[in-house]
Amino acid sequence: MDFYINKDDEIELFKLLKAAGICDYYSDIRHFIKDGLVKVNGEINKLKHTMIKIGDLVEYKEYKIDIIESRPKGEQREERKQISKEQRPHSQRVQHGRFKSWRPKPIELENELENEIYTISQKLHEKLLYKNLTLSLAESCTGGMIQEVITSNSGASEYFIGGVVSYSNQAKINVLNVKPETIDKFGAVSKETAIEMVKGVKAIFRTDISASITGIAGPSGGTSEKPVGTIYLAVSINDKIINRKLSLSGNRENIRKKSVLVLFKLLLENI
Repeated sequence: MDFYINKDDEIELFKLLKAAGICDYYSDIRHFIKDGLVKVNGEINKLKHTMIKIGDLVEYKEYKIDIIESRPKGEQREERKQISKEQRPHSQRVQHGRFKSWRPKPIELENELENEIYTISQKLHEKLLYKNLTLSLAESCTGGMIQEVITSNSGASEYFIGGVVSYSNQAKINVLNVKPETIDKFGAVSKETAIEMVKGVKAIFRTDISASITGIAGPSGGTSEKPVGTIYLAVSINDKIINRKLSLSGNRENIRKKSVLVLFKLLLENI
């Protein structure tokens, strides 16, 4: 399939797959990309915001999408007439797209953040495999995001034993053995709760390394004492516990992704 865009224009990978008619639903497309089913120029690409430009080749299953510079409208009309006569199968049809190369700054920053998360997670993946260490996770505000990134790496089952998403206080108490008095005294978003969470998940899975995260991703839930973006991390390596308090800015998704990135860096630096 040839997909035409104007000179110097770009299109994000997930938008291209929809515009080319590969799939009608963005939610499905995101899964295709995260599962490593999409290639860009012959290499697996798991980043949905990757900018696709003229000369790139995108592949998904039997579909191959060549990105080509758009021709004058008269030529496009003639080609459409020819296509309709030939009745080509969908995988060979020509699509014409027109997308501005300008992108708002938040999208650029989000793309950079996802790239960095992916890069750091790969380094962590390799280090855990090399050192033959096991990992378990306890998440609250990130709701399983850390485990999703970890398990997107093929071979993660060699070191990732399991995790708990303890979103509610009750789950923290019942599953991770966080003391009710700890939550009453310090709050669910606190250094003390993060430490008890990491101890709890380590006791469940008996891993070399455990990590926990609890925080306020927003947009609601913040207070003057603990505003939106307040995050607590804890990492347990053997008998040593390291904890961090973060004060992050951004929207809900951005804060969650930044938290994931900082936790990965903390793990990478200390193992």
